[in-house]
Amino acid sequence: MAIPIRDIALFVFALTILFPIVKSQTFDDFWFVQQWPPAVCALQSGRCVGQGLRSFTIHGLWPQKGGSSITNCAGNSFDFTKIAHLENNLNIVWPNVVTGNNKFFWGHEWNKHGICSENKFDQASFFQIAINMRNSINLLSVLKTGGVVPNGASKAKQRVESLISTHFGRDPILRCKTASNGQVLLTEIVMCFDDDGSTLIHCNKARSNCARSFIF
Repeated sequence: MAIPIRDIALFVFALTILFPIVKSQTFDDFWFVQQWPPAVCALQSGRCVGQGLRSFTIHGLWPQKGGSSITNCAGNSFDFTKIAHLENNLNIVWPNVVTGNNKFFWGHEWNKHGICSENKFDQASFFQIAINMRNSINLLSVLKTGGVVPNGASKAKQRVESLISTHFGRDPILRCKTASNGQVLLTEIVMCFDDDGSTLIHCNKARSNCARSFIF
């Protein structure tokens, strides 16, 4: 016997109540986080493959909501086949500087952070805009041009912030960590983008956790 259309409609409606479709969370903007591999490696107790790297690399692209990162949203889990065509570029700008397992790192960053922007960017688009951001923001070049070179000496926080703000017209966030020997190391620099993934905006400099000077 055929099931009346009305009964089918009621059944579908009941399912949506019991098992609602959860979409990726909306977000306000992005933190584009670049890390300094020698500092990251200085904080590791074991082998660190990025010790000899002398360029900033991507740590992640983190959707923000209300001034905080949103993580572990519902959505499609990492699928390397979606970004295989980007692998060569990602190996250069987004390596796993600790273990060298790049695919694991990309998967971790997508599943924890990137998935929360899936309502606007699918996996391939997400990684492509991260590559675009890295290509347009060469932090090391900007700092060197201003006389700030990575020589292990102490650098003034205000000087580093000023160089970046003046060049890009937008304020960064500087993030530091303390090594076992007590040295404060510059580990990351954050630039902020609007939710379109292309418009650079001011970061909240108050979110910087670095002291007035640090080692770079």
